[in-house]
Amino acid sequence: MPALALVLASACWAATLIAQKAIIEDLAVAEITVVRFLIGAGVMFILAIILGHVREFRRIGWRPAIMGLLEPGAAALFLVWVVANTSAISGSVILSTIPILMPLLGWIVLREAVRMTVLIGAVITIAGTVLLVQEQSLHAGGSLKGDLLCTIGVLFICANQLLARRVAQVHGQAIPVSALQLAAAALVSFIVLVTIKRPPVYLARVDTEVVTTLIFIGFMGGAIPFFLYNFGLRHLPVGRLSLFMALMGPMGALMAWAYLGTPVSLIDMVAIAIVVFGVALPSLSGPARART
Repeated sequence: MPALALVLASACWAATLIAQKAIIEDLAVAEITVVRFLIGAGVMFILAIILGHVREFRRIGWRPAIMGLLEPGAAALFLVWVVANTSAISGSVILSTIPILMPLLGWIVLREAVRMTVLIGAVITIAGTVLLVQEQSLHAGGSLKGDLLCTIGVLFICANQLLARRVAQVHGQAIPVSALQLAAAALVSFIVLVTIKRPPVYLARVDTEVVTTLIFIGFMGGAIPFFLYNFGLRHLPVGRLSLFMALMGPMGALMAWAYLGTPVSLIDMVAIAIVVFGVALPSLSGPARART
């Protein structure tokens, strides 16, 4: 079940990158993220009230808010800037470098044991990612500036995963944790919007299509994947969990091809198969055991 949750979360985030690319010309980056996280936080708070989790907010404390400042707050802003400066596919696949970092960081910071199949899977995943990024840079508009912005976003994501793993181990309540995390992210985006971006007219180019896309992003990029992600963190070590983020590359490539018409070559398909195999390898070799 945790593995399935993370596959679905990766699919949601990949779809969000594609949807953001579709409306990036209509709205400021911070406008997109404010609406996205407000919708996500609102859904999570409503679910917490319905399911009787209100008392959990005091017990959980401030750590989910710090998580939200790191990711999706700061990280999401950088990643939306990524899709504004490079191709949607390049933005997706650069995130796949995380699997090579997180097993090592999990071992160093959290003292989580690393399975050999996770390390092998990470190496295979990175090989497929490099191939996919190289091919996409030839025909899908990749850029050095976009890659640099994505690298900064990756650093925020890594820091959040380490903190989020500890929160999940101690508290384990995905709904209130996600609500506080998304609320903090919305606050970060709002501050950026009113202090740095300051468009002359807020939401100036909103039409029915943009509103529909924003609602889609709010659910698919906010409420649903962060609930699934925080659920998965309770059951899997960060080294194994980070492998699933590499699926954003293959899923993003196929979605960009279907929705945006971005070219996908035979080499792309081979690279996608390599990434998927690398992610699946630890599961194929036996069940993963979460180590605390």
